[in-house]
Amino acid sequence: MKKTLVAVAALAAVTGAMAEVTISGFVDGGVSSIKSTTTAGVSSTTNSVTSPGAGQSQITFAASEDLGGGTTALANIRLNPSIFAGTITSDVSEIGLKGAFGTALIARDFSIDFFTHAAADASGWTSGAEGVVHNISATAGNAVAYVLPTFVEGLGVVLARGFAGNAGGGGDGTAYKLTYKTGGFMGEYAASSTKTSSTSLWTEDFTIGGTATDTETLAVGGTVKTSAIALTYDLGVAKLHGGMFNSSASADGDQKASSYMYGVSAPIGATTLGLTISGADRTNSSNVTKKATGYRISAFYSLSKRTSAYVAYGSESKSSTTAKDTQSMLGVKHSF
Repeated sequence: MKKTLVAVAALAAVTGAMAEVTISGFVDGGVSSIKSTTTAGVSSTTNSVTSPGAGQSQITFAASEDLGGGTTALANIRLNPSIFAGTITSDVSEIGLKGAFGTALIARDFSIDFFTHAAADASGWTSGAEGVVHNISATAGNAVAYVLPTFVEGLGVVLARGFAGNAGGGGDGTAYKLTYKTGGFMGEYAASSTKTSSTSLWTEDFTIGGTATDTETLAVGGTVKTSAIALTYDLGVAKLHGGMFNSSASADGDQKASSYMYGVSAPIGATTLGLTISGADRTNSSNVTKKATGYRISAFYSLSKRTSAYVAYGSESKSSTTAKDTQSMLGVKHSF
């Protein structure tokens, strides 16, 4: 709270007017033990202090201004501090206008299906978790986006357009996401199509436990298509999660990948338990298919409204150089 007030006071001193500025985020860190066993039966164990185990640590600076007439200017900058590596990287940056017309943004953001994957993961952290196997495709981070106003109660629509000329952009692309919520039900569908402009910026990754395997560079001029669907239903005593994901690339031997996740999370007093079961397969440009399956169990205990301790265990098997990985993790997550 003090940081928020200091930021507001600083802006007021410079501009002569009060602005709505907030600083928020969270820090996550834990102790991890990963055991890897090769197809030859050779095992090795790596112990480390690491982050993230329950989410990517982040700091968000958000500002807004009432322009009158029901229109608001907004800007957000989110940074990812790697607390154990001593580095900070940029994550999401956006600026735009919001009003009765919807929300128009110029932004650098996650891929359109990032949170669709996350919604399907009942164990709490999709990208950095051993035992959660899924396929992703790199997407242009720099784009213009438009969030439509609400025409149907519970329905949200997002449209985005990426450009090949942007730094960090893989090619000209379009994307959209539909989200519908009613009662305890949530359904979401996201899709994108991008024409690649650079082999170095576009790769199709078969991701296992947050690590890209069997990565192949795509041909310039090829088209990458992705689709993702997630369904959740909150029963009160438990929440059901499920999702299916697909990606394909042309002009490079027609690479393709697909995956699924399903599971359940349940609050029991101050503890939330989660179980995710997942599987994925990928066919490379040589028409060789590799598969992976896994599961992850997690338990989060609320020490307060902003701090929780967690334990997690994940196991995955895959048809690559490493036959099996298991991970045990103990950590703490604090929000501010």
